[in-house]
Amino acid sequence: MIYELNHVGGQVRDLDATLAFYTALGAQVVDRLFMPGPRVHRVHIQLGTGLVELLHPEQPADDTTYGFNHIGFLTDDLDADHTRLLTAGYAELTPPRVASSGQGRLSFLADPNGVRVELLQRTEDFRIPPITTGSVRRLAHIALPAPDLDAAITFYTTHLGMHPDSEHAPTTLRLGLDALKPHHSWPPARTLINHLTLETTTQHPDTHDPDGNRLTFLPVS
Repeated sequence: MIYELNHVGGQVRDLDATLAFYTALGAQVVDRLFMPGPRVHRVHIQLGTGLVELLHPEQPADDTTYGFNHIGFLTDDLDADHTRLLTAGYAELTPPRVASSGQGRLSFLADPNGVRVELLQRTEDFRIPPITTGSVRRLAHIALPAPDLDAAITFYTTHLGMHPDSEHAPTTLRLGLDALKPHHSWPPARTLINHLTLETTTQHPDTHDPDGNRLTFLPVS
């Protein structure tokens, strides 16, 4: 069973610059390791409630693109959930395998609009209690491009077990602490994940991080 929206993640060009950017917003590093096989540094940071996975390849390929490129969900039965989604007609990107980190197993599929979805089965829990220092209080939602909005909602609710955040936000979908917001007409973005919206205690102008990820800010009282 898929039971948690766990993280948004992607490739990082300059890890120090990216960490400095998010630390200034109050993010904390909750996990850090080096994966010797692919020679990639992996860092999980937490912003308020939300986990963000930063992947920095030591020797990037010429065609490497930077920025957020996938969302990750936790499952307690990777093989069964992966097979169930394939049977329902969704495209396989990576079959189930041992994670390069050695922490559990993973697979990748595509949602109906081509968003990369990672399924993870592992015992490690990197999430810490909500961070209340700094201005960011919550990852309000991860914004996904969804030209076929109905198909996206069916995928994430019927097949991944997400549910509407509230009757006032029926297309903001939640599973655990964090949420997705698929939309058929987000403005063009530099990255595959359209943007992150962060709830903050102070006013921030919308911005981009060093890897081109767009951040929008929602002040809360």
